[in-house]
Amino acid sequence: MLAKMFMFEWRYFVRQPSFYVTSLIFFLLTFFATVSENVQIGGGGNVLYNGPFSIAQTLLIMGIFAMFLVVNFVASTATRNDTSRMSELLYSKPINPLSYQLGRFLGSFAVVATVFLFVPLGILFGTLIGGLTGWVDPERLGATDLTHYITSYFYLSLPTLLVLSCFFYAVAIRFRSMMAVYLSAVALFILYIIAGQFASEPEYRTLAALLDPFASNTFREVTRYWTMFNKNNAGMEMTGILLQNRMIWLVVAALIMVFFGGFSSKVRLSKVKTAKKSKKEKQTDFSNLLNNNILFKSAGIQTLAHLIMRTKFEIKQVIFSAPFMVLGALTIFLLVAPLVDPQGMFGTPNWPLTQAMVSLIINSTSLLMMIILAYYSAEIVWRERSSGMGDIVDSMPVHNITFWLSKMIAISLILVVLFIFGTGVTLLNQMLNGYSNFELSQYAIRLGYVNLVPWIMVAVMAFFLQVISPNKYIGMMLFVLYIISTIVLSNFGFSHNMFQFSGSPQVLYSDINGYGQFLTSHSWYMLYWGGVTIILGALGYALWHRGPAQPLKVRIKNVGYYLGLPGKAAIATGLVISISAGSYIHYNTRVLNEFVIQDDREELQAEYEKKYVEFINAEIPTITKTKAIIDIYPEQLKVIAQADIVLKNTSNKAISKFLVSRPSANTQQWNVEITGGIMGEHNEKFNTAWFNFEPALQPGEERNGKLTAVRERRGFSDGNSDVNLVENGTFLNNFEIFPNFGYVPSYQLTDRHKRRQHELEPLKRANKLEDKAFYNESFFGKGVGFIDFEAVVTTSEDQFAIAPGYLQSETVENGRRIFHYKMDAPMVNFYSVMSAKLEQKKEQYKGIDIEVYYHKAHAMNVDRMIESVRDSIDYFTANFGEYQHKQMRIIEFPGYRTFAQSFANTVPYSEQIGFITDLRDPENIDPVYYVTAHEVAHQWWGHQVGAANVQGSAIISESLSQYSALMIMEKKYGPEKIRKFLKYELDRYLRGRSVEFLEEMPLLRSENQQYIHYRKGSVVMMSLKDRLGETRLNAALQAFLNKFKYQSTPYPTTLDLMAFITQNADEQEKAFVSNLFEHISLYDLKTTDVKVTQVEGEEDLFDITLTIEAALNRADGQGQETAIEFTDLVDIGLFSADPENLGADDFVMYLQKHQIKTGTNEIKLQVKGKPKFAGVDPFVKLVDKDGADNIYRL
Repeated sequence: MLAKMFMFEWRYFVRQPSFYVTSLIFFLLTFFATVSENVQIGGGGNVLYNGPFSIAQTLLIMGIFAMFLVVNFVASTATRNDTSRMSELLYSKPINPLSYQLGRFLGSFAVVATVFLFVPLGILFGTLIGGLTGWVDPERLGATDLTHYITSYFYLSLPTLLVLSCFFYAVAIRFRSMMAVYLSAVALFILYIIAGQFASEPEYRTLAALLDPFASNTFREVTRYWTMFNKNNAGMEMTGILLQNRMIWLVVAALIMVFFGGFSSKVRLSKVKTAKKSKKEKQTDFSNLLNNNILFKSAGIQTLAHLIMRTKFEIKQVIFSAPFMVLGALTIFLLVAPLVDPQGMFGTPNWPLTQAMVSLIINSTSLLMMIILAYYSAEIVWRERSSGMGDIVDSMPVHNITFWLSKMIAISLILVVLFIFGTGVTLLNQMLNGYSNFELSQYAIRLGYVNLVPWIMVAVMAFFLQVISPNKYIGMMLFVLYIISTIVLSNFGFSHNMFQFSGSPQVLYSDINGYGQFLTSHSWYMLYWGGVTIILGALGYALWHRGPAQPLKVRIKNVGYYLGLPGKAAIATGLVISISAGSYIHYNTRVLNEFVIQDDREELQAEYEKKYVEFINAEIPTITKTKAIIDIYPEQLKVIAQADIVLKNTSNKAISKFLVSRPSANTQQWNVEITGGIMGEHNEKFNTAWFNFEPALQPGEERNGKLTAVRERRGFSDGNSDVNLVENGTFLNNFEIFPNFGYVPSYQLTDRHKRRQHELEPLKRANKLEDKAFYNESFFGKGVGFIDFEAVVTTSEDQFAIAPGYLQSETVENGRRIFHYKMDAPMVNFYSVMSAKLEQKKEQYKGIDIEVYYHKAHAMNVDRMIESVRDSIDYFTANFGEYQHKQMRIIEFPGYRTFAQSFANTVPYSEQIGFITDLRDPENIDPVYYVTAHEVAHQWWGHQVGAANVQGSAIISESLSQYSALMIMEKKYGPEKIRKFLKYELDRYLRGRSVEFLEEMPLLRSENQQYIHYRKGSVVMMSLKDRLGETRLNAALQAFLNKFKYQSTPYPTTLDLMAFITQNADEQEKAFVSNLFEHISLYDLKTTDVKVTQVEGEEDLFDITLTIEAALNRADGQGQETAIEFTDLVDIGLFSADPENLGADDFVMYLQKHQIKTGTNEIKLQVKGKPKFAGVDPFVKLVDKDGADNIYRL
């Protein structure tokens, strides 16, 4: 019987259109994702489309969507007998439940496995056909290796499909309801999302990898540190954590089927539900029914009564149903999970500000909302017909609008209630965390107006698609295609929100600036889409299914009749609203502002480079003095600026002309005036102009000039909103205000594949380290040097205006507040201008004014920032040299941008990265203290000493600032906290190199690669400090700074830095430094065994023997590794508690360096007390590929 049932299920499904439709969809999705640049599922960057990583990743992503494939085939098999009323008939025969059920299950599973086989086939044919036709860049394809397809399918996809099939089959057998299956699918999907959130944290990664039935987190963990070479060459292996995951879930699947698969259960007959007769049966008043029929067309009150009655009925069917209660519980769970263990910078949570809570609700529920609308729109619209009551209900004297509107109210209420659940959860979380500034208006505006209204519009669209469909499943499929189309079309030039139904530019929120101008643009788009929604709603109820099933073309003929005068008036009104609002949106986004689709922007970038790249190294004048007048008008979102400047030709060649560029898309007027020269006509396409000297500017010659610019935000744009110039919290730098000199490298395309498409030369990220032609050029860019600076900044009377320098005067004239700033020493020609309404806290420390300007609700960490500034000034002054200023100011700016940036004695600091960090738990890393110290360190590394514009320049500014900040962190919090910090940094470095899009460089030659100069730089500098000693390293850095302080001819390079560091080093130390800086070196240390033996006759003395495997690999820029021999000193540690939870020095029982060489090492120790943990390099002083196996638990 098993074979017969297997074949029956197989033949049943392969005759169904759904088998071929789903196979075709899965094939086409992966086929077009392979051959089209505009549709991407897996891979990306430099990963080969047919490489093992890209194939596996695509199969894993499609495996998540396969959940609904399993529901369609396997779960429907389990419920078919009940839905067709065949259960009793079948089980009246002597059927073996095991053979019967197992045969049906395996047959439907075989169908699922066959359909999903079209996923790898789509990739395979996409690469083959794409390669032959030229649709795919040959550089994106490797040699076709069927092994990669086969292993990914059998190791990853097939076990997942089996687990899902077992789970959904068991649910269907147990509950005999597709509703239960749908809910379990949603629940499983939500659990997957939650698991993914926890998998981002190091301490939960292994657990998340083991417990993921889809194996996505498992694959992420296995390939976490894979480089481009690994991703394009290393095949999947069924070992380690992947094998464990697959075995766990296959066992779980087997247990599910054994206990819940119905293999041994007897028939369960369907219960016939009969209504109990009421003791007092109400008599029907037929005269009232007759009156209702007669008065139907004229009695508006009766229509309203019908609407109220139907609405109550629909709400009761939906809101008070068990499935909705489950959905509500899942929504709460979806929100509770990230709130239980909130993560911020370096794992330290932020305060639960209302803006964060609202964003959490929006981000967590967006996908759930789509699923709800897809399912409930079908269930609600088709409820009567699905239950067999359609003809009876349709015969009632009720207008179509009553049916349509009552159901729309019900589905809208679902969304409202789920948002209320979310609001309740986050409010409770705020209270439990001691935060009481609830700001309920944010919940109302951002959840209600900004988020809920568009979802209701999407619900109208979902209803419309159901109405025009012959059945609910086609309607659900159309809705899914609509969702996919909104994503795909945006990649084909239809990214403007006027083409994205219910879409609008993102509404950003900041506690400092509130909603700014973003609600205005949102409101116009809501009007525009509101008009379209009215039209869809009117057509939806006009085409409503009434009576016997009628094809769409028949119903279309009667649209005019069912619309009636009110419906036609509604459509006309919707058209007027949509056209009027659309015209205004077009005027704002395409006339007053620029809107450029991605392809056109890339084409423009390519043309810019082709036209001007020959001038990339052309000499340009250097500004040596600036006296600026900058008028900021916050209410008008306008800046009028001018600067009197002195320019100098610091090169050894005469300059006859140089290129000038517009600073910003929102800059309407800009000009450059220089004595003995004139600016030519503007190139409107590239927003550039040539400035011509007559006569030429000779080497060493100085001339006076003037820069002018007017920047104003006019109307609103569709995306890319100006977040620099805002009503409260304007933050601009000089390159965003005034015209830029010379070729602008940031305009270039960086993706090497796009560059090849546009026939551009390979990108040169940085000048070669040895190229002395660029030693006189600052890393800030050509023509940027040290300047004398003075500025007058005006703003509204109620705001502070802040620029670098010391405040000379502050006055108020004609409702304008005027600030005059002047520097007393040269500073880098890179300065900020800010304006905001903020609170102010001042403190004087050792003759230095420390000031923090902050939003009144963000005072939590102001004192910690001041403390960090004090400690930084003390340590940096003692070890590197005097602080060059008499003040240090920190100014909070809106969280639209999340960074802090160091200008001369001025640090703009985003509200999102420090002011709202919750520092109450002393076990957490203190990112506020660290970030503040890092920015203060830039006053030495970057402002006192610059770097030449060659490879490695960011090491001098960023890596040294990282080291400086970590040293004061270590002084305050101890080496235990630094260990935790360095683990984060090492992890980010290793992950960063896995997504390198060109080539990884050694630290010495880093080409502005943040994962190198920030992340690797932290580990390397602390390792260097450990080897050379703090005093010796700091002395070398101080000597380096003293030699190159304020020097620009030439600027220093990392070669100079290395010379100072290795000046007094022995050969072994030089080899160690070379290994850190000149090579991509990766250690692989592992503690494989630890033996503990009590010393005979000694109660508290133990002999410890550690077995350590050691290896050292050197990698090339693509990540291909070569093993090398090494012998070096490495820390060996013994601990009385888990080093992961180190809180004090008394955890450390022993920590000394021992000679470690390639291969197996045996270390013998004798210590007092029995350790619980032992290991190698426990304090993360080396770049180790897998630090998790360094520590051994006894």
